[in-house]
Amino acid sequence: MLKPPRAFQGQTGSDSLDALAYEAAQETAVALGRIGKRLEKALEALRRHDATSGANRNRADLVQEAADAAWTLFIQRDHLGLRTDHHL
Repeated sequence: MLKPPRAFQGQTGSDSLDALAYEAAQETAVALGRIGKRLEKALEALRRHDATSGANRNRADLVQEAADAAWTLFIQRDHLGLRTDHHL
């Protein structure tokens, strides 16, 4: 059985609930990481496009992809109650 860190034990009075909360926190962190990586890739694609003359992709499409990724990250961050970027 997965055991949460000691800091999480006993907060709800049940180790199984604490383990579930710990797993949920882990999954949340992984999801935020995936969203962040998506934003990094979109920004890198935009940088590569700007650095390459005669690039094949439409810049407006790349900007839209980056904007969508940033919006998704900010919405998810706010939904989780993380009001500043230093958590990311």
